[in-house]
Parts: sequence; structure tokens; C-alpha cells
Amino acid sequence: MPTITEKLLLERGRPKSTQLEKIKSLNLSDLSLENADLDSTLLRRLTSLEELDVSGNLLTELPASLPLPALRRLNCANNQLEEVTSLKQFRMLEELSLEDNLYMTISDSYKLMFLLPKLRRLSGKEITSTANHVRFVTSEELSRRVSSLWERSFQERLPSSPSAAQARVLGKEFVKAAETQVKYGASSLSDYTKWRVKMIARELLSSRLGVQCEASSEEEDLSESESGSDVREEAGSEQNRVPAAKRKEISSESSPRKKTCLSAADDITQSAERSPRRCVRFENVSTATDKAGLSPGVKLRESPRKSVQSLRSPRKLDQSQQSPMKAAQSQQSSRKTVQSQQSPSKSIKKAEHSEQSLRKPVVIKESPRKADQPKAAVSQPDSSLDTLRKSPRKRQEKEPAKKGQGEEGEEEQGSRTPRRTSKDPITMKPLHFLQCHSKQNSPDDFSTQLWACAFEPRIDSSGGSRGHSSRTVATCGGESVCIIDCETGSVLNKYKVSGEEFFCLAWSMMTLLTGDGRGHRVSVLAAAGRRGVVKLIHPKASLAYGEFRASRRAVSTLCFSPAQESFLFTGTYDKKIILWDIGGLDCEYKFKVSQLLILEAASIPLHLRLVPSAPEHHLLAGCEDGLLLFDIQLSKNQLKRSSELEFQFPVYKKEEEENEFRLIDSLSFLSNDIVVSKSAMQGSIYLWSWSKTLASRRKSREVEVEILAELQWSSTELPYISLSTCPGEDYVVCGDEKGDLWTYEVSQCLRAGAKTDKMIPPTQILEWPVPNRKGHGPIAGTSVNSVAMDPELQYLVALTDKNIAAVWRRA
Repeated sequence: MPTITEKLLLERGRPKSTQLEKIKSLNLSDLSLENADLDSTLLRRLTSLEELDVSGNLLTELPASLPLPALRRLNCANNQLEEVTSLKQFRMLEELSLEDNLYMTISDSYKLMFLLPKLRRLSGKEITSTANHVRFVTSEELSRRVSSLWERSFQERLPSSPSAAQARVLGKEFVKAAETQVKYGASSLSDYTKWRVKMIARELLSSRLGVQCEASSEEEDLSESESGSDVREEAGSEQNRVPAAKRKEISSESSPRKKTCLSAADDITQSAERSPRRCVRFENVSTATDKAGLSPGVKLRESPRKSVQSLRSPRKLDQSQQSPMKAAQSQQSSRKTVQSQQSPSKSIKKAEHSEQSLRKPVVIKESPRKADQPKAAVSQPDSSLDTLRKSPRKRQEKEPAKKGQGEEGEEEQGSRTPRRTSKDPITMKPLHFLQCHSKQNSPDDFSTQLWACAFEPRIDSSGGSRGHSSRTVATCGGESVCIIDCETGSVLNKYKVSGEEFFCLAWSMMTLLTGDGRGHRVSVLAAAGRRGVVKLIHPKASLAYGEFRASRRAVSTLCFSPAQESFLFTGTYDKKIILWDIGGLDCEYKFKVSQLLILEAASIPLHLRLVPSAPEHHLLAGCEDGLLLFDIQLSKNQLKRSSELEFQFPVYKKEEEENEFRLIDSLSFLSNDIVVSKSAMQGSIYLWSWSKTLASRRKSREVEVEILAELQWSSTELPYISLSTCPGEDYVVCGDEKGDLWTYEVSQCLRAGAKTDKMIPPTQILEWPVPNRKGHGPIAGTSVNSVAMDPELQYLVALTDKNIAAVWRRA
């Protein structure tokens, strides 16, 4: 890109002059300019500038100190603008163009109408009438409501002669209450309303109490999070690096990449798009809603919990769902308990517990700081908690003797999972419960959904990572990605993108070329979500070094190739799977992204897995409408491809109009040949053979999978509950809708090799430990969206719908 020099400005300025002070019109469009390229010292000399065109660049904001007193027309179209408050310095601005800035919202438009008193045209539209309404009518109404809140709830609490400290404390509480309680206008304007209410509340405090405004919201969010972690965002170009000198820390308002709705109508019709994994529930609907519009009579609302009432067909919950063993009870009614090990202690300290011992609620920690190195805290037993949920799942020590007397015991034993004899049974105990993805670091946030987690590959002395464990795990949910030390519970780093909702992440090992040309192996984390932008993070260096746009729609899943470390697959909500080469890294973090392959899926891909025995040839894609196989060999010239095979499962035969089991919400490999998968509402988990299934292929595009075993699981109707496998331990784990973890040790089952028609019960169910949150009491069980294990099964991490990341450790 060209350097912004005085010579360049004179060449592109009009009228032609030898002095910057005489230029009235300047065209700096299509120069790939980034924020740091705009030299405020140089541009400040354009005192007569009336028209400025910076369209078609890579700007995320304009310099804050850029007084252009005569500027009346500004074109910022086709950039990457994230915030608009810096434009308030152009008080004489009359016309402003912001088209094709993806992150601009209707709230940003309203902010500009308020901040720029002479603005009359915005993105080609006349706004004088609307702007006057915003500046006067809306502001007056908000001021009235804020004043009413003060008089109603805070004025009497103010001492007659308050100290400065008392006034500041009360003022801070008042501003927070105003933001949350004062509502006005459409929901699509909530961001503007909160921003304006905060401003009005601080003005009121200043006039009535003499309390000066404290740090702005931008400054507040730049401070360290409660975990002591770094909150960073990169301002990279779509396919270029972000040099270290240009990186900046972000805040939830200074970098407001907020909701993508562009109008109040879009706020309704795109509700599913804004948070694609949250369901859209239907009321009084007889037919499904087409994405392009809404049928008459349809009422939509976002659900804080996942539900099967999605764009498919509504289905009422069966009352028998209260028991997660419903499937097994229908086949083995005589079974009273599942043989398993006793549920782990709720305390990290070893202690003897009788079978009638009460639950001990575990105290939730708010992302402890790295230096704290805390131990899991445990509250005293509370007898009232025992009534929350009685557990029939704990193994009774005397049960084998009882079951051995008569036919019932023989039937029970015959259906148990074979126990391993070569190794001791695996026992996991709860270690940490972290709340590190909270919005604005609020300890009261129990609504942020956590979606994906994965352990960092550990580098050995030879530069590889195979077979080595790491205790560092990455988690994503809401607008942040966290890097957590499982042993200490410390949040090592935290990366935040305001307004984003991260759905997926993936690790890879890459070679970083140092200044002397030597290669150094590093781990790289990719994360993406609702915006369709993939963030590339180097955790060890505590920086997010770049980004690229994978789609205009949300990214649902990510997968690095084990054969080619720079090959990244992205699955998106436009029903495409794209293979990217993100290139290597040098000491300046330069990288180049290129698109290699486009795979057309018939529905949204949810899980991607490369076949271990042929990672350069075959890709499995679990989608909303089935499991597909793609040929990904790059030796073929075809850039766009459709699937080669679609796998058919026995559960498909049970389909009815109101039940659809084709949504594959779990997919993993337990070995080079054993695939583990699950359909939504299936109530069980399939173990099937990749080689045998492929060998049975005929000319048809559809192929029946060769089932090896079926594992009993919860009968919940909630989709998007993902399982995980630990191949080194022949271990499978899947959470459920109540916060429990269903674990399966399937080593003997795999060694037997023969197909079994019996439903195999879980080896053990790790029950939700009912953690305590200070000020909230016990936290009831909630849906476990995702689980992950390190290769040696030392740690198990479970992410929930209530903004809680649970860490379990092997006993």
C-alpha cells in the first residue's frame, strides 16, 4: 500500500496546489489503507478540506485527533468500520456514506444522528426528520425516564452530606441500573439506547452531585478482566496480517461489532441469523417459516436454551423424559440402577463418604487470576440440596451380591458394559467451575452459551505433538475465547470481539520462521462464529495476529488437517464447506490466505472430521440433514464438489412427520476405523466401522453404516449436544440436558469386534455437582453443549448453557 505522504495528498487533492492548506477535496479511495496509515499530524494541515473520500480501504475507525473544521462530505463506504463515535469531531459534517461496512448497525446510525448536529444525508438517504426526532424527542424521553429512576430508587439513598466516595459508589450503581432498567424503542436500537442512557445518567450525576464521569465504557473494558487475562482484538485485513505495531486492545463499546441487523425489520427476520444456534420457537404455526419471510401469524422469540423446536417441526417433550434411562427402561424394566462406579466426590480433598452422604455444592470461581493458583473451594454440606435430585446411578457396593440371586441379576449383568481387566477403571472428580465468558465480566451472567472447547496440542522435543497431553484448553462462547490452565483454573488469556458470538474453534501446529531463518514450532488457534470471520490466535505470544472472512453467514465448525498444518476447513451457514490454506508464519506474522476447495453440502454442516486413515482424501461432514462423505483430493481439477456418499443409520427408519433424526450433532473417531456419532433426539450413540461401511458400498450414493454397538444415552430432545472421544483410553463422553456426563469405557467392546444388538449402558454417569455461586446459591444442572479430553485423559472439560466451564480431573 502507498505511504501517506504530503506528495500523495497534493497529487490526489483538488484544486491542484502546492499547499495542503488550500486543498478542498481529497480522494484516498481504494488504497488498502489501515488505521495506522492515516497520519494525523499530516492530515491535520488540511484545514480547508470540505470533501474526503476514504472508501474501499481497510479502516476500522478514523483517528480520534483529526480536526478538519471545514469537512462537510465524508465517504467511508466499503471499509471495516467498527465504531462511529470518533466521527463526532467533524461537527460541520452534512453528508456521510457508510455503505458496505459489515459491522455498522442501525444503532450506529442513531449515534451519528445525535453526535453530528448538521448531518442531513446518511448513506444516500435524507435523514433530517429522523435525526431531529433522535436529537430532541428521543433524548427528552430518555432523560425523563432516567430522572424518574433516580428520584424513585436512588435519591432517598443519598446521605445529606455525602462524601465523594459515597457519591461515586452510588453514582456507579445508578448508571448501571439505568442501563439495564431504562427501555425505549425497538429492540434493534437497544445498543443506542444503552449508550445514550449511560451518557444521560452521567450528566445527571454531574449536575446534581457534582460527580464527574469516571472512566468511559471504552476505558473500563480496556482494563484487565476478572481473570487477569489479556483482552485483545486484532484489526487485520481480510487476507493480510496485523503487524504488532498496529494491534490494539479492544473494549465492548470501543470496538462495537454489534448485531448485523440493519433495520428494525431485519431485527425480526434475521433473529435466527444473529444467533444461528439458538432456536427460533414457533407459536401458532402450522407450517415452517421460510428464511426469506415470515408466514402470517408467526411469532418468533429467541430462546436462551436450545430446543428441538427449530426450523423443523415443533415437538412436545414427553413426560417420561424426566428419566434419562427411558430407552433402557422400555427394554429392561426390571433394571433399577446402572452398574457404575460411585459418582465422584464434590470435594477435591479426599474424604470418606457413606452411600447416604449429602451432595456438597462446589463454589464457582470467577476466572481466577493466573497467579492465584487456587484450589477448588467446597462449601459445607447442605441437607436441602439432597432433594434437588436423588441419584439412582451410584453403584451400590452390595448390589452384585443381590443381583446374583435370581434371573433378574443375571439379566442385569448381561447388559453391562464389559469392564477392562488390564487397567483400573477411570474415575473423574470435579476440580474447577469457571465463569469466564461473562458479558462485561458480570458475575450475574448465567445466560451466555458456551459452544466449543479443545485442548492445545503439546509440542514434544522433536517438534511433534502426537500422543502428548496438554493441560491448556481453549473455550469459546459469547463474544470471547478463553485459554485456560486446567490444573490451576487460571484463565491465561482472553480474546474478546464485542458483538461476536463464537461457535467453534480448532488448534493446529505451525512453523514460525524466526529472523535468522530457523523454524520454531508454535500452536495456532482458529476461532469463528456468527460474523463469518475466522480469527487466528497465537496464544503463547498473547496476540491475535490476523483474520479472514470465510463467509457472509455464520461459521458453524472448524477443522484443521493433520496432514497439512496450514489447511483449514470451515463449515458455514450458507451450507458450504471451504478448504483454506492460511499459509505459514514469519517473525512479523505475515500470512496469506488462499481458497483451495468448495464443498457443497445440502444443509448446514455442524461437525467436520477427516478420516484418520486417509486425511488427504476423505472428509466426513455431520450436517443438519445427514452425514456426508466428500472427496478432498486436490489432485483433481474440480474446485466445487458435492458429496460422494450419504450414510444411512438405523434410527432413520423411525422417522415420522414430527420426528427427524437426520441432524448429526456429534461426530468423532475413536480409532482409525471406529466412528462415534449421534443424531439429535436419538437417545443413543452409535459406534460403527468406517472400513466395513465403505466396503459395503454399492453403486447407490447412499450406504448403510455397519453398526458395531449402540450406547445408551439420554432421551432428551435438545440438539447440538456434542460428544468427545479419547482414542488412547477407548473412552467416550457425552453430556446431557441436566448437566451430567455419560461416560463409556468401550475397550472390551471394541476388542470383541462383533456386533451386539444390546443397548450398552454407560460405565459411569458423572452427575452435575450442583456448584454454589456466591449470592445465587446452588446452580441447577443445565445442558452440556460440548466436552473435550486431553489425549491422556488427565482432564475433562464440559461447557454449559449457563456460562459455566466445568473442569474434571482424573482421580
